Amino acid sequence: MAEPNGEGLSRAISNLDIAGTNYPSGPRYTKEELLNLRLGDNKHEEHVSIAEVGSNGLTTPPELQCPAAPPPTPEVALDGQANGVIKSNSVVPAVEVPKKKKKKSSGKNKKPNATGFEEFYADPPITPEEHEEEEDLYDENRPFSSRIQTCIQRYRARRKLDAMKANIFTKYLVLGGIEATGKAFTGGILDEETLEQCTAEEIAALQATDFVRSGTTNAKYYDPAKPDGWVVDFEGIAKGFFSYRVPHQFGFENEAQIKLCSAVIRNFLNYVLQHAVCLEYTMDVMAARRICDLAEQELPTIKMMTPKFPGDWNVAASTICGGRFQGAHVTAQAWQKEDPEFEQYASLNAGFEEAEAKRIFQTGLAFAGTDAVFHKAMAGEFRIISTGRRFYEVVEIERPSVQKIGEFARVKNHEGKENSIQALGYLKVKGWSGPGFDLEDMSDEEEEEAVKKVMDEVDTFWLEDDILQLLFAGLKLELIVHELNIGVKFFDSVEGIYCSFFTYLENEKMLDWKEPVLNTRPPPTEDDPDIEERAIEAAMDGEIGDDNKSIY
Repeated sequence: MAEPNGEGLSRAISNLDIAGTNYPSGPRYTKEELLNLRLGDNKHEEHVSIAEVGSNGLTTPPELQCPAAPPPTPEVALDGQANGVIKSNSVVPAVEVPKKKKKKSSGKNKKPNATGFEEFYADPPITPEEHEEEEDLYDENRPFSSRIQTCIQRYRARRKLDAMKANIFTKYLVLGGIEATGKAFTGGILDEETLEQCTAEEIAALQATDFVRSGTTNAKYYDPAKPDGWVVDFEGIAKGFFSYRVPHQFGFENEAQIKLCSAVIRNFLNYVLQHAVCLEYTMDVMAARRICDLAEQELPTIKMMTPKFPGDWNVAASTICGGRFQGAHVTAQAWQKEDPEFEQYASLNAGFEEAEAKRIFQTGLAFAGTDAVFHKAMAGEFRIISTGRRFYEVVEIERPSVQKIGEFARVKNHEGKENSIQALGYLKVKGWSGPGFDLEDMSDEEEEEAVKKVMDEVDTFWLEDDILQLLFAGLKLELIVHELNIGVKFFDSVEGIYCSFFTYLENEKMLDWKEPVLNTRPPPTEDDPDIEERAIEAAMDGEIGDDNKSIY
């Protein structure tokens, strides 16, 4: 029999009729018999004969279609010849893959450089040489003025301070007696020759703007040659900066602004501790850091409580007893209430109507006062017997109980509505010496006696619970207090609210100090009394030289 070629074998397999093939039947086995079979232990021999496949193969039943044969492979030579032979000396041309051009970065996804004020920022590790250099720069045998000057200059060079942060840091340094003023007309730019010849440390020294100079001519800056009257007090400067300078210079209307001021000063204090600038003042620096945390808590709270003062009951007492709010409320007419902008006008209307104020005042006397106070108030007229400015420090806050809140809620106002009068609690305060802006001219003995008298005073005021929940121990208050003939005190004006660590530094008085300049212009005389006015007019008109424009 001839051996079939590839095409013939393929057709033979396709025409194979498996269904029509007869296989001889043999013995059947159960599952158990199959499991017991072993090699060489066959009791029955099974002979299976396979039908031989002829050259033409077995026929496929007519009901099944024969599959079509695959198409022949076209014979195409790689060299373009039709003979299907690949020449050994033929060269296949290489296909050049075009190189991809590198895209230039647009800079949108580039991370900005660290500023040093990130939440988890840490200074990079220093080399042994840098460590030895810092040990020499901050050696305790060096004067403190030299160490703190080096620290400030290196800190400013290693932190990326934007305009706002730089302003905050400069104000802090100036308050502490450091000469921190920008160099005029330099722009902070050095020429190329200087940059090439100087080291990084020398360049930083040339660009420095913060100094502690000996022999300074301005009395508001610390002079190491004249240390009398100056002390090193990190905590005191932090108290004065956050309690007075920040509210007056930067304001605390925005909580983010307060946190920014705190972050800048805390970052500098951390730098002082990390680099061991002044180990002898470590506890003082840590105390100053705690002031930064207190400022973040207290200053926003003061902002929240300020518009709530003096409270409904104090306003009602002022209206009834002849205080600042008496006659301040304007009763709206019926036609005014139809105005679509009436609610906006009503919110600006201070005080209460007479009937409403009387109801609030009497309710407070009944529930917050003693029986003796209530009977005195109901027996006759109550009037103000004394008025004065008082300085207090909060010592205790007693909020109303749940029972008292329910009692106030059941009281109807002058219109017969319940749950309109707020429950009262107690604010206990002691005397405070005051912020110290305008000190009276007293001898030392008189001042000590006045302070002792003020400190011994303890007063109690009645306030609504929504105000009491914002107050905290240590808060300083400046109030206009009225005392009634029934022994009850109230206030209707809040002149100042100060944080618990309020400190008014003597440095504040020197911030605007300018050294006097000799006036070379002749003074007015009897013969020429108008010479001063003419000099001023001439200076304004630019008719005289700059040397004669001083009008001190």
